[in-house]
Amino acid sequence: MSDDTPNGPSLGALLVELGARRNATIGLVLGVGLAVLAYVYRVIVVDPAPGVESSPVLFGVLAVTLAVSFGAFVAVVLTIGSAIRRARRLD
Repeated sequence: MSDDTPNGPSLGALLVELGARRNATIGLVLGVGLAVLAYVYRVIVVDPAPGVESSPVLFGVLAVTLAVSFGAFVAVVLTIGSAIRRARRLD
């Protein structure tokens, strides 16, 4: 059997260099914060319209979706920013 390991840097090393774990943590914290604010605003602060049935569970599911998607967006933007700064430093 032949050894098929590449000689170049690995994807893991690249992610560590770009601070992907730190960026994901920041994105998760911001996403959860935004989702909590949106949930509290919609379920607790704003009264439902007369004749409209709203479920706090449904808004909870939507808040989780908002937290994950916004957190991923923030993490990607921060990682791209880290990559751009790293590329400019190499020039």
